[in-house]
Amino acid sequence: MRGAIMGYYLKILLAICAIHELTGGVIRSTTDAAYKKYLALKSLPFEDCASSSSLYQVNYLQIESCTTLPCSMARNATIKVTVRFDDNGNGVTFLKHEVNWVFNYIRTDAEITPDPCDGDHGCIESASDGKSYWANIFVDESLPVMRGSMLWESKDATDQNLICFQVPVVITV
Repeated sequence: MRGAIMGYYLKILLAICAIHELTGGVIRSTTDAAYKKYLALKSLPFEDCASSSSLYQVNYLQIESCTTLPCSMARNATIKVTVRFDDNGNGVTFLKHEVNWVFNYIRTDAEITPDPCDGDHGCIESASDGKSYWANIFVDESLPVMRGSMLWESKDATDQNLICFQVPVVITV
């Protein structure tokens, strides 16, 4: 029975490869689009503020220990943030972060490491669909215990805004 199933899947795979050759790679772009939709479904929801001021689009966001919004973040904690974005093939190798906590319209700088993210820290990696980077954010003990948001902007060496997203958070004790 297993041999018949494996043979069936092998035939499907061969058919897909043949179609790929005949269409000149059109399937690749369809596959990329499907993969980006899959990433978006697995991503933590966020507000993309990149539409007007940023160069690249965020496809996926993961914040350690956060599965629902608002993200609960304990004071004095260090939390890993992972972002996957489409760099349009530009080979991004440097990101400088400007991250703010926003409470009642008042912005407070957040402490991020490593900053900048470059080849010396292993925090930015190439992925088949763009780039992926990680950074740690420190939740300072002086932050108020309340709801707000985390506004994250990443810029290149010339200070051009590349990525921007915002996530609702609640600071806890």
